Amino acid sequence: MKDSIKILGAFGSKTNDTAMTCIQIDDNIVIDAGNILHGLKDDAKNINHIFLTHSHMDHIADIPFLIDIYFDERTSSLNIYGTQDTLNNLQSNILNWEIWPDFTQIQLSHSKDMAIKLIPIDLNTNIIVDNVNLKAIKTNHTAGSCGYVVEKNNEAIFFTADTCSSYKIWEEVNNNPKINSVIIDVSFPSSYRQLALDSKHLTLELLKEDLKNLKRNNVEIYINHLKPSFIDIIKQELASSEYKNVLNGGRIIHDGDIINIKTLDIKSFLSQNELNKQHIDQLVEIGQSLTSERDFDTLMEKILLGAKQLSHADGGTLYILDEEQRNLSFKVVQTDSLNIRMGGTSSKITWPNLKLYHPNGHKNKKQVAALCALEGKLINIPDVYEADGFNFEGTKKFDEGTGYRTKSMLVVPMKNHDNEIIGVLQLLNKTNDTGEINTFSKDDEKLILSMASQAAVSITNTRLIEDLETLLLDFIKSTADAISEKSKYTGGHINRVAELSTLIATKINEDKTSIFKNVNFSNEELKQIDIAAWMHDIGKITTPEYVVDKSTKLETIYDRINEVNAKFEIAKRDREIQYLKDQLKNTKDLKQLKIDFENDMKKFDNDMKFIQASNFGSEFMPRADLDRIKSIAPTPLIINGENTTLINKNEVYNLCIQKGTLTIEERTIINNHVIVSYNMLKNLSFPKKLKRVPIIAGSHHKTIYTNEKGRHGGYASEEIINEPMSIEDRILAVADVFEAVTASDRPYKKPNSLNQSLSIMSFMVKDKELDKNIVKFFIDNKIYEDYVEENLLASQIDEVTVKI
Repeated sequence: MKDSIKILGAFGSKTNDTAMTCIQIDDNIVIDAGNILHGLKDDAKNINHIFLTHSHMDHIADIPFLIDIYFDERTSSLNIYGTQDTLNNLQSNILNWEIWPDFTQIQLSHSKDMAIKLIPIDLNTNIIVDNVNLKAIKTNHTAGSCGYVVEKNNEAIFFTADTCSSYKIWEEVNNNPKINSVIIDVSFPSSYRQLALDSKHLTLELLKEDLKNLKRNNVEIYINHLKPSFIDIIKQELASSEYKNVLNGGRIIHDGDIINIKTLDIKSFLSQNELNKQHIDQLVEIGQSLTSERDFDTLMEKILLGAKQLSHADGGTLYILDEEQRNLSFKVVQTDSLNIRMGGTSSKITWPNLKLYHPNGHKNKKQVAALCALEGKLINIPDVYEADGFNFEGTKKFDEGTGYRTKSMLVVPMKNHDNEIIGVLQLLNKTNDTGEINTFSKDDEKLILSMASQAAVSITNTRLIEDLETLLLDFIKSTADAISEKSKYTGGHINRVAELSTLIATKINEDKTSIFKNVNFSNEELKQIDIAAWMHDIGKITTPEYVVDKSTKLETIYDRINEVNAKFEIAKRDREIQYLKDQLKNTKDLKQLKIDFENDMKKFDNDMKFIQASNFGSEFMPRADLDRIKSIAPTPLIINGENTTLINKNEVYNLCIQKGTLTIEERTIINNHVIVSYNMLKNLSFPKKLKRVPIIAGSHHKTIYTNEKGRHGGYASEEIINEPMSIEDRILAVADVFEAVTASDRPYKKPNSLNQSLSIMSFMVKDKELDKNIVKFFIDNKIYEDYVEENLLASQIDEVTVKI
């Protein structure tokens, strides 16, 4: 016990599962005497020094029994230390010839010493016994009560015993840098505050208040003296968010715990009943942890850590069987005493796979993990250096290189719910508290088999979930690709919007200074935004190609400008025929006829060029151009003997589109993809973590503007049009617009420069069509930089002068 103390009793009363206060400081020294005999068994006879914190029965109970049982074996006095008040109470109320003989007056059989010697101590005075330095500090409990600072090798732990709020405790801790941990009383739940105050004990609430006097942040707090009937309540309270960090890395201590004063490592050695209960609790806790874990690497690490914890193994390896079931791949490798951590969430393992079969097809039965996987049987080896039938050359070579000594080994198959082997757990060197290596027991085998089964099911479930998520994402992207294939002009739109949306959301996550400093998207929320972006145009699967790809005003299945051109040619031909007929009739002056003819032909050519130019969409068509189209249109024409006009009503209607190439009806059709997208997505059974995908995807054409009736502007399904836009909705809307205004692959418009694009977005902010904060964040933080380098033409990239 060079650097350690052992908790023989940690609780506020005696039951089948709990022992009363008693701490072993050295082989022959204890503080308090609530559980000497049961805690040390026959070694109790070696105890020569008992330091009392006070004289309540649960702290002195074993003193008379210790003398009574070992009286004839003792050759020196049992030294009892305490304040004068405590010793007076002990003598007058216990060693008083009425309750118990006064052993301070009875001489030992084999010595002239009295059986018990009472030694008064002074507060704040160091007492050195067998190289252990103890210092009594006043506590707030009963007359003469105190705690002890126990110092070994320049490191100290402060056992305060029973106490209520006391400034002197924290004064000592603040002024004594050797103290790195405090064991303190928490007897009752916080709801029993008044009872705790009346009996001069602490609750977690009172302890939290008292810890305000602690000025150091490097002191761990351990709590003891829990009243047995309140243990579970106090544990639940301690696990709550209010008290989660109050112990600063400490915890509840238990009977049998061994605390290293220097490192603060704790090893627990419990009774069999307690051990069984703890194992069950550990299995349940590990099972819950494995069930809730979705990250594969973290899951692998948790499995090995749980197995090592249950079996007290120093090291271990977790292997997973590959899909072909011919190799075991290393997933996690750990050895505590060598501080080796590979795989899982640590560094990547580069070791080659362990082959289950030799090149000739024979089974690899010489490798213990391979045999375990091949035959599905548990293998327990007391000492690998003495094991027959296995090849441990690699293990021995590892030992030679590290100075390690691999001895005991437990190799367990991991079988899923279909009884299929999916991996192997290999544990090394079961180690006790003294560092001695033991053989893995039958109980270890049962525990690890049980845990391995839970782990296998968790791995299978995690893989299934990952496979389903991968399938969903692949399906989503395939659908997006199919939509993109419909239009050669907007083929890259969806994946670019997904890229932009994820980029904006990620940058918001990283921000610590702007208006978004308190916004933090979880990994699942980021995935939700990404999926919504990939699915936002899924409704375009129902949009006719001639609308999606309409590059000119007259385009439908084909560009009808050719028909208009043909009619102009017919009109010109008819005019030429008329001119020739007029010449033959000689009804007019031939010179004037020619002038009129040439003027008419010139007008036809000019009008045709004008109509051809008008066929291309623009940001805005002037009123004069609209009037000119309408003046040209009625020009009479005869085709196949039928009277018609140079430009028919539908052609006029399309040519008079003032902005872009789409008519109102066509714009409605293309905007309808938003409603179709939402209706398609809302009928899919998205998991809870992705439940907002339909709404986010279906809101990307909504605007920030709200009119007097409270309806959002923009275009969306009636089901969501009145819902306030979430930050995810707004991000997708900004990404969708930025991709559209910067796109260089749209035939109906010239590509905007970067600055022009951001200027358009700034006007949309003023018109309350886009979220001001997100656009400002997007511009101020130059989030567009990497995107434009990859997706814009060099001619589009110019200096950004736009400010929001």
